[in-house]
Amino acid sequence: MLRNFCLKFGLFVLIGFCTYCKTPSLPPEPVDKGDTTGTDTSNIDTSIISNPDTTQVIDTVRARTSDSALAVSRRFGNEFIFAEDDLEGKTGIFYKANDFIGRPVSLNYSFVAPAKDTLKYRPFVLMVHEGAFLFGDLGNELGKARLLARKGYAAASINYRLGFNGGSQYNACGGNNLEVVQAVYRAVQDTYAALHYFVERADEFGIDPGQIVLAGSSAGAITISALAYMTEQDFEALQPGIVKTLGKLDPTPNGGQFKIKALLSSLGYGVFKSSYLTTNNAKPTIFFQRTGDNVLPFQKGTFLSCPFYLSSEGAKPVSDQLKKLKVPFELNFETAIGHQLSYPQEYITERYAQFLKRLWAGKRHQITNEKYKTIEDIQLK
Repeated sequence: MLRNFCLKFGLFVLIGFCTYCKTPSLPPEPVDKGDTTGTDTSNIDTSIISNPDTTQVIDTVRARTSDSALAVSRRFGNEFIFAEDDLEGKTGIFYKANDFIGRPVSLNYSFVAPAKDTLKYRPFVLMVHEGAFLFGDLGNELGKARLLARKGYAAASINYRLGFNGGSQYNACGGNNLEVVQAVYRAVQDTYAALHYFVERADEFGIDPGQIVLAGSSAGAITISALAYMTEQDFEALQPGIVKTLGKLDPTPNGGQFKIKALLSSLGYGVFKSSYLTTNNAKPTIFFQRTGDNVLPFQKGTFLSCPFYLSSEGAKPVSDQLKKLKVPFELNFETAIGHQLSYPQEYITERYAQFLKRLWAGKRHQITNEKYKTIEDIQLK
């Protein structure tokens, strides 16, 4: 009898083990099967925070479309898959906050993507405009956004809070370090808010939270870099008490999560310290800057090139840091004086797209281009 019981019990365990092994796995990630249509041509939380956040952007979100599928797709590279008439746009308000003198402002966005798209979740490029944190608006980036949308991306340009005491469009150097650091901090808060807004509505906008790309020009490039590389603790080191004054750097830290794939920058670049970039946080980045940039130093200088502002570093030392960290980058520079670039926006967006395609394909390069000529191309192992 005992022998029969043992045999039955062993058979029961064996059946259970086999059933467990046959449990279905998770469904495969959606794959772009190709595109055959188109053409070739709230207010800020101001509560006291005694321990500043030391964490950075959460980058654990799984992409809904794999890198390999994006790499082999006709989209996202050299071709214009969609015509201008194939695009659709949406506008709206993503955030409400108080500006530098306490006035309530509503921050809006302009979104563009292919209409009636066969790909449910597209890589999403969030674009932040230039203007020394004093002027400009989302319209400055819409040309590049539409060019990217014609390649199959979803893209949006946002407005963020502008202005700081003492500064104006005609005199960016009239403020002080307290004011300019707070201006950058507010811009980062607003960009965080925009990211959460879009990823929480990923189905509505047709975007992939695991394939987020940040693009910025001039002040916008400073903003996206500060978001990627600076914590509340870093801002506190520059300006003690800033978190208590302005609230959390990420005003909605429990909002929708996302993964930043890369940074795209043009019209100069700036970060307070290249040492913010580490093995744990460094992002593949493409740069466009003049060596004689008289607003954002190409090497090292002062913020906005104002003599009494804190130090800032440009595309060259940051790309050097990426080189040490063995992170892919593309540095495009012109040996000329001035802030404005001579590259057409069509060329800039083309380089953006090619850069992202290489990343998805696992082709890890560190490329330096002088104007349109490649002078160095290091392939990383």
